[in-house]
Amino acid sequence: MEKLIEEFLDDMRAEGKTESSLDTYRYRLKDIAAYLTNNNLLIENTKKADVSEFMRQNLAKCQKISTLRGKLSTFRVFCLWAVRRGYMQEAIVDPDDYPKNTHAQRIRRLSNEELRIFKAYIDTLQPNARAAFYAMLGTGCRVAEAANLRIDDVALRGKSVYINIRNAKWHSDRCIPVIDEQAAKVIWKYRAELEVDNRPLFRLSKRTLQGYATDFAQKTGITFRCHL
Repeated sequence: MEKLIEEFLDDMRAEGKTESSLDTYRYRLKDIAAYLTNNNLLIENTKKADVSEFMRQNLAKCQKISTLRGKLSTFRVFCLWAVRRGYMQEAIVDPDDYPKNTHAQRIRRLSNEELRIFKAYIDTLQPNARAAFYAMLGTGCRVAEAANLRIDDVALRGKSVYINIRNAKWHSDRCIPVIDEQAAKVIWKYRAELEVDNRPLFRLSKRTLQGYATDFAQKTGITFRCHL
């Protein structure tokens, strides 16, 4: 099974998957491979019932449903690859087989009126905090990503402002356009007037930004956190 996993990862690498994605695939598949080995199961003889038992055992260990869904999703990708390669006759995992997260609540976006109140609040903050919140608002970046930005991570391409996220969650890098016009203007004006040095762009920690979010929620009664 380990040799098959490495062959699968090599093919995924050739398809352009990032090394961070491959590391995630490897971790998830090795957990499933260990289960198959412990039960003397060969991949070509593994059945849906075996996958169900793997799922049952993990749920009995109180593993998070989101974690288990991730493992099964990766195993499905592996199975589809194995069928193409002739190692399996059929893919034995379907999305319908994934455990259902019945307790998950959908995040409710701010209403237009709540968003207006939020913008009015951040417009009262000091320039660096104001620009940091407009960065989150205009790009959807995480609070830690905003706090870790450097001045050269903000760039102008044509008439559009972009931010470069480096070493983010899952070790991914990405370049994001600021899609809100007001946010783009605020961020670029702040960056253009800033003294260049080695400090983070907004000179604020993740905890400080979260403190502003808590303050906004307490003052307005609006349920709010930075990622929202």
